[in-house]
Amino acid sequence: MFSLRQYLLTLDDPHGLTRTLGDAVLCRDQSGRPLYTTGNSAAVFRIRHNGKVYALRCYFRPTAHAAEIYGKQLLPKELYLYTTPERGEWVDVVLNDWIEGDTLHTAIAQAAGQGDTKRLKRLSEAFDRLALELVTDDRAHGDLKPENLIVAPDGSLHPIDFDAAFLPAFAGRRSPEIGTAAFQHPTRTPEDFDASLDDYPAALIATALHALSCDPTLLARHPGDGLLFMPQRIADDPALREVLALFEQQGMAAECRIARLLLSPTLRLPDLPELLRHTTAPKEPPAAVPELFAENGLWGYRCDRRIVVPPLYDCGFDFTEGLAAVRLGRSWHFIDTAGRTTIRCPHCEAVKPFRNGRAQVIRDGRRTEIDRMGREFEY
Repeated sequence: MFSLRQYLLTLDDPHGLTRTLGDAVLCRDQSGRPLYTTGNSAAVFRIRHNGKVYALRCYFRPTAHAAEIYGKQLLPKELYLYTTPERGEWVDVVLNDWIEGDTLHTAIAQAAGQGDTKRLKRLSEAFDRLALELVTDDRAHGDLKPENLIVAPDGSLHPIDFDAAFLPAFAGRRSPEIGTAAFQHPTRTPEDFDASLDDYPAALIATALHALSCDPTLLARHPGDGLLFMPQRIADDPALREVLALFEQQGMAAECRIARLLLSPTLRLPDLPELLRHTTAPKEPPAAVPELFAENGLWGYRCDRRIVVPPLYDCGFDFTEGLAAVRLGRSWHFIDTAGRTTIRCPHCEAVKPFRNGRAQVIRDGRRTEIDRMGREFEY
């Protein structure tokens, strides 16, 4: 076991106490305080070496799989730490390029506090793209959470802290860590160690970001150790109920289905990649009118055997005049041929397809008509 104080002592004056880093310089803030962050198992220091800024990861206790995970970034026996005033020990560290930017945790808190829905929308889109990569390859981060994602100046997201990562070479082993409970499926154990480890936290973070991009006040109204939700009590989580109702009312079908995956009895979410492909794909109208089809009790649309809108809806009508009426939960909406929600009818008990530029709807037991702009007229 090593302490933060031991590392600070070495890095404050590293002359003769490094193997390859020479006289690396510990970066400091304007008040002269060293720049670093700490976690449960390591501290990460910002250092300057050979004119370049790096992140130096220093462990408080031995970590499994570091050589396989970090490769050449692992510097064995690099730093000399004093264990007594006269004696010490050489320890391993990991040297990474420094990624400039705030953590996703900080970016979310700032944007939500300012009610900046546009920034939250950009963050949700960037996370969906990253999540799709994470859940479709043969590896896993293992501790996916906003604190382990850096938002670069260009808006892209970069994972950090791979100590709990799964690689194909680890198949059959036990996980050395089980991630942060606030972002993990409640049944996860050390026996769960495969490429699916990022499924549940990816669904959770994606759901929270999309919800916050609609209503930033959710963050203040549902505080906790994680991000909106409590995995250990997810079936009775008031935040999840509110978010599901929000997505239904907004006609956010794919986001709603991703949110429902949080109720899965297992941490493996095989439907997640297809849903993320839908949220990240450009919404382009097909050349022909899509046809309605059903699969596993849900309704979607396809054109020439190509799925345009995956089965997301609880009910649906054929397209008429370029729009189709669909029901998500208890809310009706109209979508265009690209699958975009164009008219929201969340409080209607029933709707009918468009005819001659208008569609009949029933709201509060009263029959009226709406036009393509969603404006209401007496029937």
